[in-house]
Amino acid sequence: MTTREQVLQILHDVKPTKNLDGITNIIEGGYIDSFELMLLITTLSEKFGVEISIDEIVPENFNSVDAMARMIETLQAK
Repeated sequence: MTTREQVLQILHDVKPTKNLDGITNIIEGGYIDSFELMLLITTLSEKFGVEISIDEIVPENFNSVDAMARMIETLQAK
């Protein structure tokens, strides 16, 4: 399973009522609330073994599945 597919599955687990694949304004569009965002960050960190710092918690990194996958892959490469 690719990073993107895993991120999509986690996002579905956090927000099962909405298919967010292909959405490019998840944060800015209000598709997930602050509680769901914190759950998403925690789950991504645990699943991929990375630390998502406060500097990385910006809309650009969480507005799409692709952006989240890129962020995870960048953090894993460090």
